[in-house]
Amino acid sequence: MSSGFTYGGVHSDAFSLLVNKKDIPITPPIESRLQEISGFDGAWDYGVSYAPKPIEIECTILADSKEDLKTKVRQLAGTLNPRKGAKPLIFDDEPDVQYFARLSNQIPLEQLGSLGTFTLQFICPDPFTYAVNVRSGSFATVMNVTHNGTHIARPILTVTHGGGSATITNTRPDGIVETITFTDDSPSGTYVIDCKEFTITKDGAAAYNFVKGDFISLHEGQNQLANSGAISSTSIEFRDTWL
Repeated sequence: MSSGFTYGGVHSDAFSLLVNKKDIPITPPIESRLQEISGFDGAWDYGVSYAPKPIEIECTILADSKEDLKTKVRQLAGTLNPRKGAKPLIFDDEPDVQYFARLSNQIPLEQLGSLGTFTLQFICPDPFTYAVNVRSGSFATVMNVTHNGTHIARPILTVTHGGGSATITNTRPDGIVETITFTDDSPSGTYVIDCKEFTITKDGAAAYNFVKGDFISLHEGQNQLANSGAISSTSIEFRDTWL
């Protein structure tokens, strides 16, 4: 029998819920982007994309009576309400990693037996596995950042900028250099560059006109970030990320 889980900060023990088994694919589903052309052998290969990751958990709710069972299942359904969006899903036997999941099936209340055994089906629109703990740091000139995951991690950068031209570069382990460029007319202020959500703000307002270039991606291994120009400091936070 498997141990329990926490969803959105609520542990399965709150519902007297036992986890019998779970099915978590090692990687997200892979979708090949191929285009076949009449008269040519094979297909053009445009790479792959990752589809949302499904997770299934077979559960049993322990109850004193049928009414107690219904009460606990309804409370569980309220906690798992998919209209609340994806929430962190953390299993007791893997406490350092989390999935961002939401319920994707109905809980069959009227079909439950006296033990209340059923399967919860989750879907992870963001199909990757993330560390529970956020890693962070700050630098004035240069900082080496080691990403321990096997998939790219996209950080949030908070930049204290004095105004005018400046750059932030990231030299990845594969030697590729990514560059964020502040324009000559960029005003001073605090810029937040969210490389996961692809947003750029200055003091809370959109700042896409003042910042150009790449959204930074941290690859497995050592990445070197560097400031130049009118940047006094850059703070970075991210989660180690796996497939």
